[in-house]
Amino acid sequence: MKSSRLIGTIAILFSWFLLGCQNDSDKLPNIIILLADDLGYNDLSVYRNTVGISDTNSPTCQTPFIDDLAKNGMYFTDFYCGAAVCSPSRAALLTGRNKTRLGIYNWIPPEVPMHLESEETIIAEMLHKKNYATGHFGKWHLTSANMTQPEPLDQGFDYAFWTHNNAIPSHKNPTNFIRNKEAIGKMEGYSSHLLVEEAIQWMESRKDAENPFFINIWFHEPHHKEAAPDSLKIKHKKNQEYYGCIENMDYAVGKLTSYLKENKLDENTIIIYTSDNGSDYWASNKPFRGEKHFQYEGGIRVPFIVFWKAKIPAGTKSNVIGHFTDILPTIASITGSQIPQNKIIDGEDLSKVFLGKTKNYERTEPVFFYRYFHDPICMLRQNNMVLLGYQDEPKPWMDDYDGYEESLIKPNKNEPKYSQWSFQKSHMEFIKLQEPKYFELYNMEEDLEQRSDISKDNPELTESMKKMMLNKRKEMLKEGGDWY
Repeated sequence: MKSSRLIGTIAILFSWFLLGCQNDSDKLPNIIILLADDLGYNDLSVYRNTVGISDTNSPTCQTPFIDDLAKNGMYFTDFYCGAAVCSPSRAALLTGRNKTRLGIYNWIPPEVPMHLESEETIIAEMLHKKNYATGHFGKWHLTSANMTQPEPLDQGFDYAFWTHNNAIPSHKNPTNFIRNKEAIGKMEGYSSHLLVEEAIQWMESRKDAENPFFINIWFHEPHHKEAAPDSLKIKHKKNQEYYGCIENMDYAVGKLTSYLKENKLDENTIIIYTSDNGSDYWASNKPFRGEKHFQYEGGIRVPFIVFWKAKIPAGTKSNVIGHFTDILPTIASITGSQIPQNKIIDGEDLSKVFLGKTKNYERTEPVFFYRYFHDPICMLRQNNMVLLGYQDEPKPWMDDYDGYEESLIKPNKNEPKYSQWSFQKSHMEFIKLQEPKYFELYNMEEDLEQRSDISKDNPELTESMKKMMLNKRKEMLKEGGDWY
């Protein structure tokens, strides 16, 4: 009798366990990553008004819909992208791995072997194991055009509406979109709105609506060649096309959030909004030094907003140091997914920070950057200290850096001006011979603009961080390997 009661009790408890698991599964959040292209820290009005610096040179674009995500969620002051240029930054975001480990040393031009390899596990593949439906909408730039390399459908996405690189000929009426595997031809409208409309259509039509979804909406805006409606351009006295296309993208975000709200999807959807690197327009990166291409703060510190209704404390400003590699392990923690076991994951789980359970998170490992094409070639941030490593002697502080003039690889005689900017075989040899030889140290709590090098005043700390920097670069380059 006792035995049968025990068996019955175990059966009931097991049923409750299964039911609990099912309920947990039903509650898994939808996840949307909104990624701007070349958007500066100071380009969002919420950052400009509360974090950045407003002066006569500041951007004049207003972004009320993106601002609402921050006002109803959490925005970070000290979040870093994956790289100072496009392809490596996106690779870091999707894999949780430093882009140098991946061998994505620069942006990916057509017809080169460098690409995000199929052996890498990305967020979409990880979430498939949790029965997520997955869609990619927008710029990809992780494979080389005209090469047999993995595309979105090959790396865990069920549906893809995408381009290899930028929208052509501009954001208006693009001609280079691909739907899954088929080229579409000329489309009418602006890229940001085309992406959101396609994503909404996909959400409405999918047959597995009971399952959660993971979506990338990776905008082409505001990367050049910019295009925006006249009604938005005329509002601005300078950089009209640029500020106009940022506002147009903001309206597209508003279209998406309205749809989610109307269909009550906002109740359990995580929305992340960020940028792949800093802006080409120096004032858009204020209060920081430098811009896109450079591993000064202006090139790699980006706006980062995360919204999750009733889960993330509304209107929270976080000073926790974050990095694109943190996104995969954080999503893994929130969804109960297993992070890839056969690769080194550089990112850290920030789920407790997102959920407001801790305000004083300290990273286990420092944030590290390496890119060979512009000085400083290395950056290491440990707590509030940033060490910069240069191939050549550091140059004086400037408001605006010329990416072409400051490039470390110049064109050969009779070559076009930008002939060396895309990754090529000679660059691998350059990387092998390159070494940071000069170092500067900055306190980011006291010197946001990186004007005062304090390395001579802190020789022991400088030497300790230098050793870490050199070791990380050597280790990661060994794993990244040689494409040729």
